[in-house]
Amino acid sequence: MRLAYLSSALLFWLTFVASAPSPAKHKVKLRRFGNNTSPSSFIVSGKERQVSYQNGSGYYGAITLGNPPQEFNVVFDTGSADLWVVSSKCTTVDICYNHRKYITADSTTYHVNKDKRSIDVWYGTGHISARLGHDTVNLANGAIEIKNQVVADATVLSRDFIGSPFDGIFGLGLEDLSSSPKYLPPFYTMMEQGMLHEPLFAFYTQANMGEIDFGGIDPSRYKGSIHYVDVIDNKFWMVEMDSFRYSNGIKGGSRNVIIDSGTTLIITTPKDAMAIHSVIPGALNNGDSTWSIPCHHVNSLPDLLLTIGGKTLAISPQNYVLRPAGHTSSLCLSGISGQILNDEDDEDEETWILGDVFMKQFYTVFDVGHHRIGLAEAR
Repeated sequence: MRLAYLSSALLFWLTFVASAPSPAKHKVKLRRFGNNTSPSSFIVSGKERQVSYQNGSGYYGAITLGNPPQEFNVVFDTGSADLWVVSSKCTTVDICYNHRKYITADSTTYHVNKDKRSIDVWYGTGHISARLGHDTVNLANGAIEIKNQVVADATVLSRDFIGSPFDGIFGLGLEDLSSSPKYLPPFYTMMEQGMLHEPLFAFYTQANMGEIDFGGIDPSRYKGSIHYVDVIDNKFWMVEMDSFRYSNGIKGGSRNVIIDSGTTLIITTPKDAMAIHSVIPGALNNGDSTWSIPCHHVNSLPDLLLTIGGKTLAISPQNYVLRPAGHTSSLCLSGISGQILNDEDDEDEETWILGDVFMKQFYTVFDVGHHRIGLAEAR
């Protein structure tokens, strides 16, 4: 997950560190389909409604914890695999005061983790510290109830969360990404408890709203057929991109791409971002990995073309350029940023992240059962 704030144009990469060594992973029985088949049922187990914040820089939805239910707004994040919310015991008062707080003592279904473990969640410029417990989780307007789910209540939050409109994060990454590896991430618990028609979920994201289909696919949300491509990682929803092309002469070869609902922008390598913006009239390097583009050029810009699994996907400038918050600004924030994701790993220099800028244009299926991602043009 990345936190993106248009006001400062800052983007932070979160990495998750557990406080104990990783034991053997859980094994969840999944129904398998043939390699080239679509899921057998279009029945959606539950729809989670999402709303946008900060001009579409991010999305959150509502869940409840415990009995009686306590409601929280959380980011549904395919770039992490943990569920946490702000704790009533939060000690960073100036950051926690404007968030809803989880009062574990008020829930009759809450119980403390038996080994009293806690986790530290580290990211670029800060972290959270949280206690682990178990409780009942409701989402999709009550259509899905997860019992005895491990939940972390955060007692310390970094200043990166100050003013954020959400109270926590609901991780939808792959199981090996979890920072509490003894326990199943929430989506895997849904599968284990048999509450899903199919072992998948799908995002439909638009400018001001969205929804997540759990356990099935909604054909009314996309055009044509779904194009599937195999996931090549055991932690991130990563696939191989064959090539990319932008304007005349700007092109590149194979890249690994992570599809991450917790990231606002398309994150490329610095070299790729420089090449793309070099042919955009008036593009300005903001000096913090982001770029600005004169707003009056947006409608004349070309599509960004990504070829994934042999299929070319076109991202329009109306989606890869973000409109300014104020009507008087002449500059728009480019939805394409250039960053090195991991300074210690040269291979990561060829990795992109496709965030909400990308996902707004495509109905995106995260198929755990097949270990693959499906993409179709959104309606």
